[in-house]
Amino acid sequence: MKVAFVGLHHWHAPFYMEGLQRIGQPIAAVADRDPEMVKFRAEAGNCDAPQYTDYAKMLAEVKPDFIYAHAPHDEMTELAEWLVDHDLPFHMEKPMGLSWKKLARVAEKANDKRLYNAVGLVSRQYGIIQRLRELGDDIGKVARYYFALFAGPPVRYPDWKCEWMLQPERTGAGPLWNFGPHVIDLFLLLGKSPVVEVKAHWTHHVHNLPIEDLCTIYMTNADGVVGIAEVSYTTPEGYERFFSLSTDRLQVCTQTLGLGAIKRFDGNHEDIAGPEFDDVYPLQTRDVLERFERGDEPPADINDMVATLRVMEAAKASAQTGEAVKLPEAPEL
Repeated sequence: MKVAFVGLHHWHAPFYMEGLQRIGQPIAAVADRDPEMVKFRAEAGNCDAPQYTDYAKMLAEVKPDFIYAHAPHDEMTELAEWLVDHDLPFHMEKPMGLSWKKLARVAEKANDKRLYNAVGLVSRQYGIIQRLRELGDDIGKVARYYFALFAGPPVRYPDWKCEWMLQPERTGAGPLWNFGPHVIDLFLLLGKSPVVEVKAHWTHHVHNLPIEDLCTIYMTNADGVVGIAEVSYTTPEGYERFFSLSTDRLQVCTQTLGLGAIKRFDGNHEDIAGPEFDDVYPLQTRDVLERFERGDEPPADINDMVATLRVMEAAKASAQTGEAVKLPEAPEL
């Protein structure tokens, strides 16, 4: 199978290059319209594949079977549509764009073609989350949800040639658009109910940048359950994570998401030791490709990202206005 990269203006591209190297999958080509970016990301990913700046030429010469796609947030939806129009199975980094309605139109195209696609909602790969997904309906009905993801200062992004991450008109927002997809997606996934109201608040006084430092999101789903998510650039360095979930059958509380215990009301507790942060990108790289080869559903796809992006946009509107945003019934894709 020929695997190629299209679009390299996102710092996660080398994560997937390294993930492919771990499983011995050759990279057939890497492409970006900026020749300096092609070289920069290829070096970061220790990738010696042929480099292209002309996408059409790369397709004609390489004829890739699968694409790992990356771009600045404001260019993602257009790139996704280009991939769909060219019938190219792909994996794209989240959040796939700035507008859920624009992304929904691309999702409809992909669905009509039954084109395999996946999105980098990698928090689904954590050990605790994998086990909760395996339990299915045995997880019970969610009563409480909290997920916080705090990271270091955003000044690191220009060092990675991602200056656009500090520009709201290009990135969408700060941590809300960077980490928000993870904390919102898991509430939708585990709560199994659409979000009908969003209230959010953000602050700017830590780094005093156009993007927010921290965003706190309150999501009420159709079952009346409130999920709370917090994302930020407020740690001096590194990451902090807190995940806590309660249902009518079990409870989970962990700071790692890979290690912890599922405690059940019936006393049948379960210790979990599974994939952690350093594991999720290599795991996602392999999982997406193996599912594609088997003809299975991806771990998460463009439809999941549409639903998540819809909540993200509502959170942004709420943070900007100070008012709760009610969401009408979600469209079916």
